[in-house]
Amino acid sequence: KMREVTAMTLASVAVACVRGLSMEHLAPARTFFVTGATDGIGRHTARRLASDGHRLLVHGRSQEKGPALVQDLLERGAYSVDYFNGDMSDLEDVSRLADQVLAASDRIDVLINNAGVYDPPQRKSAQGFDTTWAVNVLAPFVLTRRLLPLLASGDQPRIITTSSISQSSRFDADNLNQEKGYSAHSAYSISKLGDRMFTVGLAHRLASASSPSLRRIRCVTMDPGTVNTKMLLAGWGACGIPVSAADNTYTLATQDVALEGKNGRYFFGGAGSPDAENLELVDVLWSKLEEQAGCSYQDVSTAI
Repeated sequence: KMREVTAMTLASVAVACVRGLSMEHLAPARTFFVTGATDGIGRHTARRLASDGHRLLVHGRSQEKGPALVQDLLERGAYSVDYFNGDMSDLEDVSRLADQVLAASDRIDVLINNAGVYDPPQRKSAQGFDTTWAVNVLAPFVLTRRLLPLLASGDQPRIITTSSISQSSRFDADNLNQEKGYSAHSAYSISKLGDRMFTVGLAHRLASASSPSLRRIRCVTMDPGTVNTKMLLAGWGACGIPVSAADNTYTLATQDVALEGKNGRYFFGGAGSPDAENLELVDVLWSKLEEQAGCSYQDVSTAI
């Protein structure tokens, strides 16, 4: 499996020269890292950010899809594009991905934890977890922790993690890994509640960090909308809006609405599960995540 970084900064310079523009006029406003950017909402979000002239770090599982995505984003106006591939179901690969991003960039202004799966029939990850739980929850848990140093250096830094209106109504600590029997819809719903509770827990932990650079990081989660992605078509059928109209992620990444209300806020999906705001349950989940991922947020201030 190839795990090399595909860096395309020089290509962006060439695009600028073709347009007759100097690099001084293309200074990147912000640096965004979008996971799961080769398809669906991730690709649509990356394209919109590219049109705004931002510097993009983008991730996909497939090494083969990288060059075409990079070229597409550069042609749409991205200041520069770095592509990273990695299997989000494999926590060792997630750590390697984080190492590559840390080596390639000195800051991230906005981290968009977009990569996700609806993945029947049940499969197990390299570490033995249900792949839906591994990709949708454990991967962003590990990746976010590793990238905190870059976010601490960011300008008005934000972490956006995709939840869903389909999140479970109740938290069951004994069924996170489908211990009580597998259902594809159940696995997805449990993982989306996990994403929301992760965001609430992260906001509280950053608020108590000793570093002011960490305390200013904004953490939000949201329902991306009912969108006709491959995932929706596979699990629920064509019942949503076109991917080209799915702008919830982009809105939170670029607009001040993401700064409104308390840190850890959930956007666009109504009230959702009451358990998501229960800090005792959030702490239970957090302990489970640290145990499963072998990754601790105990003292996040050591991250910078």
